[in-house]
Amino acid sequence: MRKIKNKTTIVFLFSLMILVSMGDNLRGVFIPVFKGEFNVDDTGMGLMLIISSLGYMIFTFIGGVLCDKIGQRKVLRLGMASCIISLLLLFYSPNFTVLLIGMFIINMGVSLIVISVNTLIPLLAISFQAILMNMIHSFYGVGATITQRGAGLMLYNGFSFRSIYLILISLFLLAFIISFGIKIPEKNKDEIEKTIQWNYILKNKLTYFYILALGLYISAEMSTANWFINFMQTTYNFDANKSALYSSVFLGIFTIGRFFGGFVVEKVGHFKSVVISLSLATFIYTTGLILGSKGLLMVSISGIFFSIIFPTIVVTISKVFPRNSSFVTGIVVSFASGISMIVNFLIGYFNDLIGTQNSFYIIPISLLISTVFSIVIFLNTKSIRLD
Repeated sequence: MRKIKNKTTIVFLFSLMILVSMGDNLRGVFIPVFKGEFNVDDTGMGLMLIISSLGYMIFTFIGGVLCDKIGQRKVLRLGMASCIISLLLLFYSPNFTVLLIGMFIINMGVSLIVISVNTLIPLLAISFQAILMNMIHSFYGVGATITQRGAGLMLYNGFSFRSIYLILISLFLLAFIISFGIKIPEKNKDEIEKTIQWNYILKNKLTYFYILALGLYISAEMSTANWFINFMQTTYNFDANKSALYSSVFLGIFTIGRFFGGFVVEKVGHFKSVVISLSLATFIYTTGLILGSKGLLMVSISGIFFSIIFPTIVVTISKVFPRNSSFVTGIVVSFASGISMIVNFLIGYFNDLIGTQNSFYIIPISLLISTVFSIVIFLNTKSIRLD
């Protein structure tokens, strides 16, 4: 049984994931500030969110290619450099156009870092992949929590968004310098993929099963994060404090589950854990919605079963696609993010068309379909040792 090669590297990646989360989640805190600073409305903020998503999608795909071509170490540093440049743009941004450019580039940097981290795990350990992947991604939740609370308090105490970005620039610059003293593993030169097996990847049905399974899961996770509070306030007339409480329970349980969930995955098995978690999440989420306001706590508690799905599915890709694994990971995550964008838009559209109570059922429907495709992947990969 091979152990973790470099504990210092793991600590660095954990810290970097917190930093990435800070850079990724500040825009949500700053939306009211941006509207006043640049004199734009909610439509302008919607445009900012779309541009941010496009930056993430495009460079997740490109990052997968680069990881296979030049290695994770260079892609990781390229991502950190991109974040520093984008944060400088956001710090100085004299107008809304420059702000949009900065948002696109920071999501470029975030995507390059995340795809590097996701594809580094198989190089760091064999026996603890699921544990490491889940724990590292749990630190994204830690970073989001720190950002939401910390940035809100700083704004309340008179800090400007520019001064907060300046602090983040310093942290990313420090991480970039430290990275040159950290041993970041790479594939051997003869293992680095010089050519992409386009024909095999694009004609392989598993590629599309992965995209659908992961995309519909991400849709459910992100739609809950984006629309749950709006759903409670519109459907049940909850106030901001009460609806935020249910949302924070979901996110808190989700983060705890992701931190410890990897140990369960190692015991139960990768895809067995995914299928069981998706099934339970679908059942509990749907039951909670059917019960109405009395079932909302069940919806929040379902977060524990959401927690392990994304990192566990991602870690199996390198086993199912041993050649061009980084590239395939980039394709799957990129197109899965595209599906999530579409589903989030549809929920907003159907909120106006059929009401928030009915349109919110899109989320458990997405979970159900994701469960079906996860089972299909499981049945088609039984001969491959994933655990």
